[in-house]
Amino acid sequence: MFSIISLDQKDEWNEIIRSMNRYDFYHLNEYHLLENSGRSLLLYFSSDETRIVLPVVLRRIEGTEYNDITSVYGYAGPLSNRENPDTQAISEFQKHLIFFFEENNIVSAFSRLHPFFENQKLILSDLGEVINTNQTVGIDLSLPVNEQKWQYSSSLKKQLNHFKQKNIIVKNAESREEIDIFIEIYNESMKRVNAPEMYFFSKDYFYTFMENLPSSLFLAYYNDEIISGSLFTMCNGIVQIHLSAVKDKFLHLSPLKLVWDCIRIYSDEQNAKWLHLGGGVGGMDDDLFQFKTRFSDLRFIFKTWRYIHNETVYNRLVSGKYPEKIPQSSYFPIYRF
Repeated sequence: MFSIISLDQKDEWNEIIRSMNRYDFYHLNEYHLLENSGRSLLLYFSSDETRIVLPVVLRRIEGTEYNDITSVYGYAGPLSNRENPDTQAISEFQKHLIFFFEENNIVSAFSRLHPFFENQKLILSDLGEVINTNQTVGIDLSLPVNEQKWQYSSSLKKQLNHFKQKNIIVKNAESREEIDIFIEIYNESMKRVNAPEMYFFSKDYFYTFMENLPSSLFLAYYNDEIISGSLFTMCNGIVQIHLSAVKDKFLHLSPLKLVWDCIRIYSDEQNAKWLHLGGGVGGMDDDLFQFKTRFSDLRFIFKTWRYIHNETVYNRLVSGKYPEKIPQSSYFPIYRF
């Protein structure tokens, strides 16, 4: 059986997701409600013993009769109720997926995959390609607390000790006013690093996110002033650092390090299994990635799935946008670059 679950079928969507072997908040209906680049759908396949789902965002290719598929911001990808779904079920799921692509004039499909879920590559095998993009950083919260902190770099340990002397404290945000201040700091941070438009969000995005998803906002205070913060989620044993920011004039204090350390301590107290710090911007080995490596030696592989369903139209779209020379870029699909 193959069915298409829409966003307005919230209960059914989430019931299916929670029946999977593993999942994260990126797969939930409430997170897809925040997506505005296209129409979110949950593609659901079930056989006698195996169930497979793939959350997607269906986008119109402007000026054409065609569409393409992408994923929400973050780490989504397919899920199954079995850690190792059988090859027959995978084959049947892929046949239904291809038929869906045909029925909806899909040119290409792209999805960021979840670094923790190894079976995603198996589910997508022989359908396009799964590419190892880069690494992400995580902390195994099943380790004793002293072993978790033992992996911190020596410079990070020293700085954490200095925070006590500077009277910097971390609190869990409890008011709309605190959220608004964090939003201001976040926007300031994104402007500072010249972040692309996709990294800017409306105030309603933050409010809705915190109201409807399993999330918390930790804020660093210095002399009663909010100087930094991180919005994070805790879902199915996995803690994800979602959005973080530091006020420009307090960059020299590096307060985000204390915020993340407090998130680790809190997550451990809540019996979470993993704290995922993520990778660099766009999966790059950049300053952000290096900052995260100071917290842990544990690495995961960040993968992306790329599939061209209609190669003729794909090539036509690419040559139409770049009639003289196609840019050298790993961006996919290149016609949206």
